[in-house]
Amino acid sequence: ISSDFIQPNKMEKVLYDIHTVDGYIGALQKPDTAKIVASSYYKGIYEKFDIDSATYTKSLNYYFEHPDLLNKMYENLIKQFEEERKRNDKRVDDEALAIQRKELAKHVKVLVVTYPSLGRPKFNFVTNPFILMPSAIQ
Repeated sequence: ISSDFIQPNKMEKVLYDIHTVDGYIGALQKPDTAKIVASSYYKGIYEKFDIDSATYTKSLNYYFEHPDLLNKMYENLIKQFEEERKRNDKRVDDEALAIQRKELAKHVKVLVVTYPSLGRPKFNFVTNPFILMPSAIQ
């Protein structure tokens, strides 16, 4: 591949950032805001990779003419985005669980019930929270 074009490894990284920005821009509510934000993000990507929009466009056109190379890049990009999605899902799940635990802890109260003939009972919340299990039996 000529040095006039962005090389495949670098182009793959550029495309990753471009598609990440595209996803973010697509989620913005106001089209005018999206255009302003998009141009600054794209400019940042070009600076990050030391390219300009003309080089990006010329390279992208080259890869469109060589679909075998472009397909390989997109196979890798799909894997990268899937890994990123899994990391984000885990992070969100972990954060949601932490929030739930924190909220539950705010409202937790100790339940003390006396059961005169068997002593203080214990509740089994693992299998069924509504089954009373006397201390003497456990």
